[in-house]
Amino acid sequence: MNSHDSNKLVVRRLIEEVFNTGDISAVEKFIAPDYVDHNAGPDDAQGVEGYRQHIRAVRHTYPDFHVRIEFQIAEGDLVVTRVVGEGTHQNEWLGLTPSGSRVSMTGINIDRVVDGKIVEHWGEANTISAIFQMGGKITQAEPA
Repeated sequence: MNSHDSNKLVVRRLIEEVFNTGDISAVEKFIAPDYVDHNAGPDDAQGVEGYRQHIRAVRHTYPDFHVRIEFQIAEGDLVVTRVVGEGTHQNEWLGLTPSGSRVSMTGINIDRVVDGKIVEHWGEANTISAIFQMGGKITQAEPA
């Protein structure tokens, strides 16, 4: 197996063995201690604990959340993964009360893999679509 295939497998296994199961005890197998999530907020934890908190938050909102990989591309130490995530909105998220709606959203993740562990992550998800599926609405402010 070449390094590109090995790196794609690390990302795939993280999704399948940790994200899709919620098994946060397995995070260290895939996430480096100095892992940086470039999408995290300024007060969010980084490293292994930051990734665990992310999994807990997603699975709190959508306890049955499941990510399906549509495709992966690797170049150098970077892996690009196109995903579709689906789950049932069971708990509050961004002020939206639980709707019980089945939500589906797409995303693109870029992970940097070094020595078999993910050291950096960038991700974009279509969260606006999820908000609409959960009953969120856009309101327009009255002109001043």
